[in-house]
Amino acid sequence: MKRLEVVLEELFVDLHTSGIWSDEKFISDAELKGNPEEVLDTYRNEKHLPGFDLKAFFETHFVPVGVQEVDFESSGERTAVEHIEALWPFLHRPADSSERLSSKVPLPFSYIVPGGRFQEVYYWDSYFTQLGLLLSGHDQWVEDLLKNFEWFILNHGHIPNGNRTYFLSRSQPPFFALMVDAYAQRQSDPTAVYERFKGALIKEYEFWSAPHRNSHGKTVYYDLSDEPRIEMYRTDLVWEQHAENHPQFYRHLRAACESGWDFSSRWMSDPKDLGSIRTLDIAPVDLASLLYFMEQLLHCITGEEKYHVAAGKRKEQLQSEFWTPRGFEDIDLETGDGTGVCSAAMLFPLFVGAATQQQANQTAEIVKKELLQKGGITTTPIYSGQQWDAPNGWAPLQWVAVKGLERYGQVELAREIAKRWVKTCDTIYEAKGKFVEKYNVYEPENLSKGGEYDVQDGFGWSNGVYLAMVDFLKA
Repeated sequence: MKRLEVVLEELFVDLHTSGIWSDEKFISDAELKGNPEEVLDTYRNEKHLPGFDLKAFFETHFVPVGVQEVDFESSGERTAVEHIEALWPFLHRPADSSERLSSKVPLPFSYIVPGGRFQEVYYWDSYFTQLGLLLSGHDQWVEDLLKNFEWFILNHGHIPNGNRTYFLSRSQPPFFALMVDAYAQRQSDPTAVYERFKGALIKEYEFWSAPHRNSHGKTVYYDLSDEPRIEMYRTDLVWEQHAENHPQFYRHLRAACESGWDFSSRWMSDPKDLGSIRTLDIAPVDLASLLYFMEQLLHCITGEEKYHVAAGKRKEQLQSEFWTPRGFEDIDLETGDGTGVCSAAMLFPLFVGAATQQQANQTAEIVKKELLQKGGITTTPIYSGQQWDAPNGWAPLQWVAVKGLERYGQVELAREIAKRWVKTCDTIYEAKGKFVEKYNVYEPENLSKGGEYDVQDGFGWSNGVYLAMVDFLKA
């Protein structure tokens, strides 16, 4: 598979470093109209000519990615639920068929994009989007998502961050087992669903069990590449000199992208300095929890004792090593202690049923004291300027919290979080007529802050979780 950034050589670099486009992903995702060698030759012949216009050259030889949902008209006459139901088809994409060269990895089945600048399928987004799709009766679209992810695992060895060539070096939080399980539970023959995706589940588990992901007996997020990110090339070049003095700096950065929390004080020695990022040195509590669920499901499906043993070992690890006097935390692999960062990731052991009742009760108290805000739970209480920190709340973390707390009998707190989150979404919908990627849970009437790009509309997982929350509150 040709990689656009490779075949375009210095043209790719010059486009990114020009500063003409505020969002580098716009460049990396554009389709090339002609033969890459011919376009590159043309560029080399023309770029030194008087009056050469790089922007005009780009517009002549490239086609920007289409954003179908911009044609969707929000209506003040629709309720929030009706808005989402009407929006789903605008976020749905058919199987890929374009013959033009681009960074897109063509998928054999239809899929859902988050929206805005994100016009490709994303791994962990899809689980939370799926929650709403199933409630909306789009079971076939969910099956297509699962079959695309199975195709990725069987052809690439894992589910990448998204279906772009520049995402193939990493994955995202492993929710495939949860996706298969949620879909199976809605079908008339769940066993047939488990059997259908068993091979892919086993192979994905092998991917996450690779030696380079194991450190001190714990699994870490990782990226095979230690180069500037293709989708944020100019942004990452700022760190080039810094990276020369900090081994694997770009891999630390990319590993944080695999975590889905890009970026957060969770991964930094200094919460105010992205340059202090050290993701590879941290064992994440959410990743351990998701792998525990995967091991349990594989044992149920295959009956093989090795998965049962692995799940038992990981549960013990979660209840002992990941548990600190401050609650569930990530582990600093250099010291073996908790990192000291309070984050919504502490709710994942509850979500998958790996905590003790006492730990769950204590977690509930920590959530009330440290994370619960007017509009839901904050990602962390730290104001770092990064988007996975205060004042932002994210739909997937709200759902993990609500279902995890409910699972351990903390129903009152679970319902309170759900009510606050639904009200936050309603507040922005009534004011802006849309759902967005993330929300400000401290001041729900204002948009969220921080990160590498503007707040995005759409938005897949916010839509899915909203429908799931509304359904949850009906009970």
